[in-house]
Amino acid sequence: MDIRHRGLLEGLAETAAGHPSKALLGDERGWMDAGSVHTAVLRTGSALRAMGLGRGKMVALRAHRTAQTSVMLLGLRASGATAVLTDPRLEVPAALAEADVPGDIFAGIEQTGEDTFRISLAGAEHELDLKALPAETDTPIFTDPMDPAFVIFTSGSTGKSKAVVLSEWNLVANLVDSFPLGDYREDDLALGALPLHHVFGLVLLCGMAVLGYGVYFPEKTDVESLLHAIESRRLTRMNGVPALYLKMAEKMGRYDLSSLRTGFIGGGPVTEEQFFYLEKTLQMTLIPVYGMSECIGISCASYRDPGKVRATSVGRFYSMNRGVILREDGTEAERGESGEICVDGPSRSPGYLGQDTISGGLLHTGDLGYVDEKGYLHLSGRKKDVIIRNGNNLSPLKIQRAILALPGVKDAVVVGIGDAREGEVPAAMVVAEDGVREIHPALPKNELPAVCMFVSALPMTSSGKPDTLRIREVLKTCRSL
Repeated sequence: MDIRHRGLLEGLAETAAGHPSKALLGDERGWMDAGSVHTAVLRTGSALRAMGLGRGKMVALRAHRTAQTSVMLLGLRASGATAVLTDPRLEVPAALAEADVPGDIFAGIEQTGEDTFRISLAGAEHELDLKALPAETDTPIFTDPMDPAFVIFTSGSTGKSKAVVLSEWNLVANLVDSFPLGDYREDDLALGALPLHHVFGLVLLCGMAVLGYGVYFPEKTDVESLLHAIESRRLTRMNGVPALYLKMAEKMGRYDLSSLRTGFIGGGPVTEEQFFYLEKTLQMTLIPVYGMSECIGISCASYRDPGKVRATSVGRFYSMNRGVILREDGTEAERGESGEICVDGPSRSPGYLGQDTISGGLLHTGDLGYVDEKGYLHLSGRKKDVIIRNGNNLSPLKIQRAILALPGVKDAVVVGIGDAREGEVPAAMVVAEDGVREIHPALPKNELPAVCMFVSALPMTSSGKPDTLRIREVLKTCRSL
């Protein structure tokens, strides 16, 4: 299958032409087949163009995780407009203000009913009913896949959110790279549990258009609801962070998850023991991935890799990417030597909204890692998260992994907090089984946490990652008491 030069609409058109009755978008009301999705997207794009939306217009879409919002998202691409995807938990103006979005937002769109949307345009509000659109459409616009297609926002867990611009080609290139690695099959149905305004959820939806698998959006995202959706809809694959998989394994109980075959796992650390526990308990193949909003996918394991490789690395750099490890002086590190992970390639964002392009040259991820002798990438932590204690550089990720390996520990985050005598010290927030109130990780004395707080659950961002800013503030307060 040659998918290297297709945009999202071309991919959707090919799927609709070849498999019109294939289940493509689903929710509690049932499934929309490929033919219906394609028709709805074209009609939506035509209606939006009639309102004046089109190429060069930025439109804020409150990214509710639903089938109809997905149609609207693709309809915006059919109109030629750039979809600015905002957190559905916030009103659009508040979401935009959190990230200091520069430039003019031409319109705002929000789903208000099962099939209806409110469109705020030029100071007036209009209602668009996707079930009542005219059957006739104007000529669809197959936009340049290099145009700005989406704007998504970094999670803000380590600072102010940034508005990242992505083209369709950025997303298609990532899907091209992951296609031979992800064990995709023609009858795949994916669980749409992650937010559409984050890169991990957006790329899953775009894979529906490019690779032709179905995506199902459960109404709720608590673990019991997700398990029920997998069982009742016989879903075969998913994307998720480690915390989600761990909750699924803990709560699966009476649910039949035998249809669930494979899943990408990323967005946080998982120990080797936890990895094998998840695969054994959930009876599925886990494929580690590593990426970020600015580059979508950086590396990925293959489902054919041995379990030991998948449990201890994040795979090899994607084939279309250039990935290198750089020392502090800018020279390239040797195999096995840790440094900053830097990448370039077609999945790299052209830049941040309102700023000059960042393409050309290497993107410095701010992540630390090394490549082993077989070419597999291993993560060591965030460059700016390094804890400097009495002049010694400590890795929060190493300390965190040591804590996660302890019996009874379910989850943990380690951050650095200021200390008058030592400069910085490690501090840990830990989720553990009842009765566990002390930890003794096998670490040198200077790596042992100076503060350890036990909680029932870690504060999380909307993408399911630990909210390190909030965790650091809580631990700093705990230290001062």
